[in-house]
Amino acid sequence: MPKYEMIQDESQLEIPQYIDEPKYVRNKSAGYGLFFLGWLVWIWLFLPLITLLLWWYEGYTVYHHLIIGNGPDGPISLLHIALAIDIFILFLLVWASYNWIRFRNKERRHAPIPVTAEHMAKSFALQVTDIETLKQAKNVTLHYDEDGVLQQYAINQTLPVASVATGLNQVQPQAEN
Repeated sequence: MPKYEMIQDESQLEIPQYIDEPKYVRNKSAGYGLFFLGWLVWIWLFLPLITLLLWWYEGYTVYHHLIIGNGPDGPISLLHIALAIDIFILFLLVWASYNWIRFRNKERRHAPIPVTAEHMAKSFALQVTDIETLKQAKNVTLHYDEDGVLQQYAINQTLPVASVATGLNQVQPQAEN
């Protein structure tokens, strides 16, 4: 099995010169305009033409099989196909009616049970105080080992302190420059 390594030296990469060069990426609006015009031509011209051709082919095929042909002389005729379709539709209607009668006033979906801090701490092999600290963070970085076990965490940004009296987040006034 071959080993793959991350190339650290950018000179070994095969990057085209126009990448990261703003002088090559001028006039983006013309490119977007051509892109939009191409989709417009596809939607308004070619899609209806393809649809008309397919309708013509379907009409031609039905005409030759039903009008010009000798009728239902083969093992599978149009009458047999229509009968099979009707049986399938009837089966689906009976099945949908049965399900509606059986489940119409029964709510089988329930909200999940809330996870406690103790259960979360046990799941991550942490202390409950660590879980409470992590719950107060706005941005957290978790570091795992190769086996997927949490090794350490870093709190990058904390939430604003909530006021006990009002329950609202207190916004700290910023000094003007």
